[in-house]
Amino acid sequence: MSKISEQPTPTRSVEWVFSFAIALGVAAIWIGLYKLNAVFFSSIGGGHFISWIFLPAAIRMLSVMLLEWVGAAGLFIGAVITSDPVFNHNLSEAITLAGLSALGPVLAVTFCTRWLRLPANFAGLEPRQLTLFGLVGALCNVIPHNIYFYFAGLTQSPFEGMIPMFVGDLLGTLIMLYLAALILKFGFPHRKTAQKQG
Repeated sequence: MSKISEQPTPTRSVEWVFSFAIALGVAAIWIGLYKLNAVFFSSIGGGHFISWIFLPAAIRMLSVMLLEWVGAAGLFIGAVITSDPVFNHNLSEAITLAGLSALGPVLAVTFCTRWLRLPANFAGLEPRQLTLFGLVGALCNVIPHNIYFYFAGLTQSPFEGMIPMFVGDLLGTLIMLYLAALILKFGFPHRKTAQKQG
């Protein structure tokens, strides 16, 4: 099979358009979960950027695990939109926060799959491994975000929002990861059989 760079230009163009469409799909899911989270969990929020349960956090891990850089691009687009830079008139802050939201899961997935040798296939993940993915994902998001909040003057201490943000990201990620694992287990049972045979 030839590499993308060796393929004809029309083929590369189609692949780029397809990747962009997938990234927009990830962004749409992020925005949908963000709005759903606001409806159901806004009353227990910890602040403007922090929620005790944050469902979109799971999309960070899921999209990067399944789609790699395309998923990260979708996260970036979705996070920029939900930061509302048009009406808040702070595009640089929106881009920074979106960048942190996209890069955090890339680091988390890389760490879990390469150094901890955890499988990136949800069908093969056990509850302990899913929990570990959730913990690493939450840490890779919470630490850089709170450092940024502190230096941007949004919090008085870099530790001020860490606990509620960590809990929110972890709960949101675990809820969605376990749901995804159940869907794959019961909706696509042939995947596990095929893995054993391979």
